[in-house]
Amino acid sequence: MDTLTHSLFGALVVRATDGRKSAWGGIGARRATLVGAATAAFPDIDYLTFWIDPLSFLADWHRGPTHSLLLAPLWTIALGWSCAWWLRDRANSRGYMGICLLGLLSHIASDLLTSYGTQILAPLSDWRPGFGTTFVIDPYFSAIVLVGVVASIGLGCSLGARAGLAVLALYLGLQVLLQQQAKSIGETYARVERLEQATSRAVAQPLSPFNWLIIVSEGERYHIARVNLAATGGQPPGGASGWLARLWSAYQAPQALNWERRSRFGEPGRVRELVRPVWQSTGFAAFRRFARYPALYRIDQFEGETCVWFTDLRYRLPGLIPPFRYGMCGTGGIEHWGLYRLRRFTLDERQALEKR
Repeated sequence: MDTLTHSLFGALVVRATDGRKSAWGGIGARRATLVGAATAAFPDIDYLTFWIDPLSFLADWHRGPTHSLLLAPLWTIALGWSCAWWLRDRANSRGYMGICLLGLLSHIASDLLTSYGTQILAPLSDWRPGFGTTFVIDPYFSAIVLVGVVASIGLGCSLGARAGLAVLALYLGLQVLLQQQAKSIGETYARVERLEQATSRAVAQPLSPFNWLIIVSEGERYHIARVNLAATGGQPPGGASGWLARLWSAYQAPQALNWERRSRFGEPGRVRELVRPVWQSTGFAAFRRFARYPALYRIDQFEGETCVWFTDLRYRLPGLIPPFRYGMCGTGGIEHWGLYRLRRFTLDERQALEKR
């Protein structure tokens, strides 16, 4: 979830717990709202680690310790005490800690809705649950939260915030039902194609809660379809043009799906013999931890050097450059190759991630 929505959601949750008489002792509703919003944004401070090591950021640090339920009490104490000290209101330090706890939990809960995965048991476990019911930037989710906050402020009580949470719960329930519908389409496809060991998953996509990415996986092979469950796929909304229209048009009606086949290592033969050792190499372990649906992105040859790039199918959007593309480049044996990434929003600009 984007950081602004996290802040708004934290503010909404805090206001929903605060009746006419403040639930936070001597802390006023306005101050409690601001503290809740700031604290709800705090876990994304882990974005700073991207500049230390982009791949370790993806595989280990992002949505790790700062998003852990086990570490939440420690963050709550530290943030609550810091707020009380900075605001010169130490007498209400426990109240600030309660507000901070709500902000942190709201952030963790909303991140669990996306497909990235959140290490809620860090540092004891790297388990990364991610429900995939909500796209990382969901304008409907954000709008409901914003309206709830504004209504609460306008009414001067928690009623507007609680109403916002109720509407949000209904919206999330709708997303769960739509996800199951999309998943069942994948399961039907697997039965028709006699993919006996295949599993189906549906991941939320941008622009509409009816847009879903269906991934039917069978070992190293994937069958992918983009569906619009409202049966309006292929028809962009009025006024849409350019990349937005292309993106919208990629999601087809359930009865007209175009299934795409992809493989983790490319087609059998010489290409696969080159790609598999890269995937299995020790230097590529971090990307293996991150990717849930890894697939060969491309192979580059230039100036006698070969590069093998991988991406994660969860983040491939039609007409857009995938954000996460990592690989190994070099000559000779794989043990002499180096780890690289392709920079975001570029086709060919690469960055070395380790010294060779």
